Amino acid sequence: MPGLNHDPVARLRDDLEMSFREDLEEAVVDPARWPDLMERVAQASGSEGALLLRTDRTGLDAITTASLAESSRRYFEEHWHREDHRFRGLPMIRARGIAVDQDFTTPEEIERLPFYQDLLASSGLRWFAGIGFEVKGRLWCLALQRTVAQGLYEPHEQARLATLSPLLRRAGLLTAVVEKARLAGLTEAFDVLGRPAMILDSEGRAIRWNTAFSTLLGRDLKLAGGRLIAEEGEAARQLEALSRPSGRSPISAVVVPRRDALPIAIHVVPLVGPSRGLFAGGRTLLIASVPGALPVPPAAILQTAYRLTPAEARLAQAVSGGLSLAEAANQFSITAATARSQLKAIFAKTGATRQSDLLRLVTGLAR
Repeated sequence: MPGLNHDPVARLRDDLEMSFREDLEEAVVDPARWPDLMERVAQASGSEGALLLRTDRTGLDAITTASLAESSRRYFEEHWHREDHRFRGLPMIRARGIAVDQDFTTPEEIERLPFYQDLLASSGLRWFAGIGFEVKGRLWCLALQRTVAQGLYEPHEQARLATLSPLLRRAGLLTAVVEKARLAGLTEAFDVLGRPAMILDSEGRAIRWNTAFSTLLGRDLKLAGGRLIAEEGEAARQLEALSRPSGRSPISAVVVPRRDALPIAIHVVPLVGPSRGLFAGGRTLLIASVPGALPVPPAAILQTAYRLTPAEARLAQAVSGGLSLAEAANQFSITAATARSQLKAIFAKTGATRQSDLLRLVTGLAR
């Protein structure tokens, strides 16, 4: 290929695979270490830097090494990810775990395509090796980048880099498990505090929520297709914007009016750093409250205080929080008869004879 630099400027380190295994173990235990892992594999492979991204998503799911921060910003902000020439290599990445520019691009195309000449050339970049791996059915790519001077990835280098694909897949799956547990702990922590909480993924879909948040769902605020939907116009538009990358950041709170109850205030908190689930998908934390409403303790406290079963504690919390017995039965997917039976057991254990008595007992625990 004319004009290429074949000097051995950049070659893979002899201990690439061994050091990569060790780095992956650290990244699984602490998912926040993935950027460090990428930096080290970039150095070990003689690359300028690396970008890790889901191939079917936007920059919300991508992380990059510091050396590629500016080119990565342009890649997404200027929408190159929508017309990425290297997507031609996805079938090869799926088939053999790796693809490089010379697999799907001619020298003539490199000289004339805007992707190479406008985006990459402005940063001094030229050559790419994409190492692919799947996590829960999603194809990810660790995209290593070299400059013109560093040279292309030779066949023997490609063969060694391809051996990292199964290691990345295993680490991605294990990291997803760790992150899922962390997100579960986050919602459970708010349960202990008696605060309704929900976690959304990068597409605005709910992936976790606690019992306290469930009690707020009804005809004015509901889950449909995994997304929060409000009846009122402005609240509906703001909640819909949470699924759009450009609409998420400016929104800090959403107020959802309710026809027969006090409004719900939802605070929007972007998840960053260790709280951000790269492979588990957590992107946004919603914390809800009902201004002026009587405080209701967590179901776990009710369960301990009155020796209620988990189902009974959940129902006691719901009806004390404002839901009718019918609404609570619908919320928890139980029959009206089952709800009445559970309420009767709650009355027997707490000494209450009416729901107003139960409300007084329950809210008294929250003071």
